Amino acid sequence: MDKDPHTFASMDSENQADSAPTVTMAPDVDVNERVGSTGAFVDDEKYGPQPIDPETGERLFRLPVDEKHRAMKLEPWRFDKPHMRAFFFAWSAFFTAFFGWFAVSPLMTTIRQSTELGLWNTETNTPNKTAIGNSNVIAVSGTVLMRLIIGPSCDRFGSRVPFAALMTVFSLPVYLIGTAFNYASFCTARFFVGFLGATFVITQFWTTQMFSPVIVGTANATSAGWGNLGGGVTNALMPQFFNLMKAFGLNDDKAWRVVMVIPGTMCVAIGLCLYFFSQDLPDGQYKDLHASGALQKTDALKSMKRASLNVRSWILFALYAGCFGVELIMNANLSSYFQDEFGVNQGTAGLIASLFGLMNLFARSLGGISSDFMSKRFGMKGRLLVFFLTELIEGLFLIGFSRVTSLGAAIPLLILFSSCVQMAEGATFGVVPYVDPTCTGAISGIVGAGGNVGAVTLGLLFSYGPEKKPDAMLILGCIVCGIACLVIPLGVGPLKVVDTQTAAAPAKTIDDELLESDARRSSSVSVSDRE
Repeated sequence: MDKDPHTFASMDSENQADSAPTVTMAPDVDVNERVGSTGAFVDDEKYGPQPIDPETGERLFRLPVDEKHRAMKLEPWRFDKPHMRAFFFAWSAFFTAFFGWFAVSPLMTTIRQSTELGLWNTETNTPNKTAIGNSNVIAVSGTVLMRLIIGPSCDRFGSRVPFAALMTVFSLPVYLIGTAFNYASFCTARFFVGFLGATFVITQFWTTQMFSPVIVGTANATSAGWGNLGGGVTNALMPQFFNLMKAFGLNDDKAWRVVMVIPGTMCVAIGLCLYFFSQDLPDGQYKDLHASGALQKTDALKSMKRASLNVRSWILFALYAGCFGVELIMNANLSSYFQDEFGVNQGTAGLIASLFGLMNLFARSLGGISSDFMSKRFGMKGRLLVFFLTELIEGLFLIGFSRVTSLGAAIPLLILFSSCVQMAEGATFGVVPYVDPTCTGAISGIVGAGGNVGAVTLGLLFSYGPEKKPDAMLILGCIVCGIACLVIPLGVGPLKVVDTQTAAAPAKTIDDELLESDARRSSSVSVSDRE
């Protein structure tokens, strides 16, 4: 049965009950030992032919799948292999990476008082604004390089091995931050901790491999949003862990150093778990599929070259700088911003700042869901409209947030601003899978790196820009509004530099989607004229 490629798959399983076939899966069967092409199918009235075991007649997958065995539904409450297990580890490992990446920020008010780190101006007895700002920029700059490397690595090795390697290896600098003895050692540790941010690319690549285009926008946005939630949770919890260490009798300087053991250990634990208990693709591990000849090996350098020659990769690079780059800047600065501008203490400031990250619980998913929904109605142009509006409104709310002087007005504006930031991020990765399906990992790496480049370049406003942080935020808001206009060329004419219509790339590209949108619109106009 042919399916509309723009169909929005609901996450509500109750809606599927009436159309589900009678074939069921025995609860004691391990489906993961039987994945692959069997050539046997059962018709599902809603989702089309579904692969089954020819001997038992049972479905190979608990979720409905497309012809590539990618799930056509998202059920986040499940933990079944392969689809929902991969989804769980994709978001939870990214959550942990984000937690460790920004564990320092909510404690900066205490850390800057450690005079040997050079974050405090002893002559004026005030924080060293330039040194603190530069350390925040360094914390996100390391991610740029790693994101560019990790994208092609995913195309070559899959998701599981690069993910586990990043989580375990770069847990070491998280531990080592607590041993910093001067400014150079502190910044060096923060630079390498920033490599954890590259896990975002793997998260998006993994969910793109596991979920069908009809639901991929929602899956990408939800996994990334719940992962980004780690930035809010670390703002809320790290000050409380710090207070716990003080309750055990440690002084301020020792307490902040000891608590860095917590995020480091979390990174190691989740890295090992995802390596041993998940898989790369619906049909198995990359290594096994390569060995059997079922999957062709991808040349990482060719994949990166192909992605970098596509103009849309770089437009999305800049657009992502305007949303995820802003999120990274906020994660690094909000806690101290509320302390300095509104006079609240470190614990309270951390809780307020955590609201920004906590919006990821739903807002980024909402961006992906809106993108999928508008795609159903208007094709790719619907996705681009959602993208443009969310990023533009994000900039307007940031301008408003920068002008308020009362805490009561700042908090609701922060929530609205944060929601638009996350929705714009979700809308971004509703578009990315359509740029060039043959090198999605490399394109995700380029786009993801754009977020960090934005954080580095735009973050300099807080080091070398206006003396007052609200003025820096005002300028940042205006820049975001300008960046939002870059959505327009994404939908104007074919911007492909390379030919994506090859046998290896059967999935639709942006240009295909735009042509279909125009065709449907012309058809509807013709019908209305005849009437």
